Amino acid sequence: MNVSRIARYGVAALLMLRLAISFAADYQVERLDNAIKVDASGKRVVKVDLSIKLLTDAAIARFGQYVLSYNAQFETLDIHSAQTVHADGSMVSVDVARGIFDRPAPVTIAAPQFSAEHLRIVTFPALAKGDSIRLSYTLADTDTLFPGKFSVQLSFPPIEDYRSANVTLDTPGDMSVAIDARGMRQSADASRDGRRVRSYHYETAPSGPLDEQANTVAWTDIGPVFVASNFSGYAEIAHAYDVRAFDKRKPDDAIRQLADQLTKGIDDRREQATRLYAWVARNIRYVGVYFGAGPVVPHRADEVLANRYGDCKDQVTLLSALLEAKGIESHAVLVNLGNRYRLPSAPDVLTFNHAIVWLPEFDVFADTTVGVLPFGALQFEASGKPALDTSTGKLTVTPPQNGHNSRSLLAYSVDLDRDGNATMAGDITLDGEAVQRARQMFIHVQPKRLAEEMLRRFGLAGELQMSPRHLGDLDQPFSIALRGNLNQLALMPGPAAFAVPSLPNFGQIRGFADFVLQQKSKVFEGVCAGTRLEERYRIMLPTDVDLLAIPPDVTVRAGEIAYRSTYRREGRTVDVTRVLDRDLGSNVCSGAKLAEWSDVARSISKDLKRQILYR
Repeated sequence: MNVSRIARYGVAALLMLRLAISFAADYQVERLDNAIKVDASGKRVVKVDLSIKLLTDAAIARFGQYVLSYNAQFETLDIHSAQTVHADGSMVSVDVARGIFDRPAPVTIAAPQFSAEHLRIVTFPALAKGDSIRLSYTLADTDTLFPGKFSVQLSFPPIEDYRSANVTLDTPGDMSVAIDARGMRQSADASRDGRRVRSYHYETAPSGPLDEQANTVAWTDIGPVFVASNFSGYAEIAHAYDVRAFDKRKPDDAIRQLADQLTKGIDDRREQATRLYAWVARNIRYVGVYFGAGPVVPHRADEVLANRYGDCKDQVTLLSALLEAKGIESHAVLVNLGNRYRLPSAPDVLTFNHAIVWLPEFDVFADTTVGVLPFGALQFEASGKPALDTSTGKLTVTPPQNGHNSRSLLAYSVDLDRDGNATMAGDITLDGEAVQRARQMFIHVQPKRLAEEMLRRFGLAGELQMSPRHLGDLDQPFSIALRGNLNQLALMPGPAAFAVPSLPNFGQIRGFADFVLQQKSKVFEGVCAGTRLEERYRIMLPTDVDLLAIPPDVTVRAGEIAYRSTYRREGRTVDVTRVLDRDLGSNVCSGAKLAEWSDVARSISKDLKRQILYR
């Protein structure tokens, strides 16, 4: 399922994206009016009037070329007026022939999507600090993705300065509409001539916008929002999807033959499902073709198999067909692939932009689109999310990332010589969700280049070789063997002190401590990873060095977080073990939650700075 270009369904969405790359002090949204009129068939005409005051050169760079997104198959876009308004009140109109451009939306190489999506770019002339841009346009539906249904989604980030934002929804009087207008004030609700018109207003509080924060959940989760829909509930959204997808996942002879071939000699049903999942993950590349109802209706399973490509819902369809061929039940499930963790009270189809598979027999969610994850592991962006089962219409939640489904173990041996140089050997083992980034890096980057990048990233000098194991075997934990020589890792000869260095890895305990201490006083809820991290180091000092002291052991816990470290010495060898357990029940963490963890984070930060003393 793909409704990623939701600007056409929530007209403020594109504005919100552009605002997010500036700072509130750079501009003011003087006016943002959305007038939405819906007819009996669910088609909408959306009139937008906006005015943004640009206070800095950065704002001019951001908004001087204003981009509007629309789908040429489903919508028309008409620009009524566009002007630069100078601080003295004089205006310069945009040249329609030379200042407005239309082009197809760009296609990415990593996850290509082909559609009728277009960008219309409005170039405002003669801008200077203190000027405003004014734009008036209309988006009109020529068809709907779901027959008879509409959805609208607008968000007003509290870090932006809105002087006046208004939403007017005009619907047929007999149309049942659910509205979630959290943080907005209803200013009108009137019925006349068979129509019902409701209006809502939002403006930033007199105290001004809140400070920007680096790590937040979606503004639709925590900020003022306007969501409207004529779906009766999330169960109806599930049915609307399933009714056009159900017959697409029926296996034909070729699919049955492939399923039998992949599971030949295997009687265990979970192992059968694992093999089928792995084949789709490795052999069906991600390509989205979104023409007609393509964003919400999958292609037939046999077409996906023949093409060897498809988007998320296409891959769900093929995997479901293969599973059905072996008598294994599966359901298509819709989630949000992003930082949205809450569903609005109004049933909103735009919340969902990704499809995965649910296998009730094994209590497992499966997502083949990443192509590198083991069976039952989800990419972080799909974990801990509300999930809509399209077969039953029921809502559930995907498992959050924690030590049960995401693990990292690194073990290093560091042999120091008399000059402070080191011979290093290590192994990194990743399992569950933790494998994603590392596997993808080794697939797309040559090991030699990756090794050079790792040395640079960790501030090391020397030589490093990295050899992956089980790169293409999704059933096995992914591991990497590391060998190398590092220059000037310690100060020799002593007396001196040596802290265990940060060596190449794909998940640092240090990163957790830094994150908590930096974010603990933040206002907005953010996103927290939960991978279990274990680090083991064996440090061998030169034969003529006396080991004087090692750090004390540390054991600390707070809520879902536990950290322990041990230091053991034998002769000139020191063994260090550090373990961070994060038994998280959610990917979302508030400032209060981070404050609860802050003592643990401080203990970790201190522990990582402790040194081995020698002479």
